[in-house]
Amino acid sequence: MQTDKVEEMLGYRFKNSGLLRAALTHSSIARKRGAPSDYERMEFLGDAVLELVVSLELYRLYPEASEGELTSMRAAIVSRRHLSELSTHFGWGDQLTMSGALEKAGGRTAPSVLGNTFETLIGAVALDADFETARAVTLRLLGNSLRERPAPGDNNPKGTLQERLQAINGEAPDYEVLQIREHPPLFRAIARWQGRIIGQGEGTGKRRAEQAAAVASLSRALFEVSPCSPQSRSSHDCMPDEKEM
Repeated sequence: MQTDKVEEMLGYRFKNSGLLRAALTHSSIARKRGAPSDYERMEFLGDAVLELVVSLELYRLYPEASEGELTSMRAAIVSRRHLSELSTHFGWGDQLTMSGALEKAGGRTAPSVLGNTFETLIGAVALDADFETARAVTLRLLGNSLRERPAPGDNNPKGTLQERLQAINGEAPDYEVLQIREHPPLFRAIARWQGRIIGQGEGTGKRRAEQAAAVASLSRALFEVSPCSPQSRSSHDCMPDEKEM
């Protein structure tokens, strides 16, 4: 357990280092000892702080969004899958203390464990400082996640894009993902179809960047026409080459 590395990623230095160690000690250790688990209690607190911080920020960022849209966006941001992606990027799985049985079962890379750890760390910051500090840390860790608004009514833009393109000629799009910033993490995805760029997007994880690229691709009216042949490249309906984007 290298707490200094965790503090560096959090951007916060603990006054009570015991809280940080407790947040990085998985409940499997406490169960083995037959003792109460501070890890689970901090997870409970961190979950509540995270939901409130994200709710407040989404309310501020999207004044025109309905309750249903805000709920959907919040669910995606605080999902175990997304939180585990962030924890993986920060390397927090390597800093956890856990039982040997859990480690052998792949606990250091398990999405459920990593997602919970994200919450325990937020809870530990709230206990060590206050809500405003925990809010600032949370927003820093989430990076651009709060601004990655999904296409209205489409929870699977990659699947929608693939279906539309394959309906034209059976060929699916492919994605190239590049990391453009390490902390907070930021990735850029480039969607290509038939060798041409059809959309680009950014996200705090590779999957989210690909979804953003798919949303950008879906916003272009590419699906009412057939792919361009070499003879018809002069047509205004043809998709541009990469150099034309």
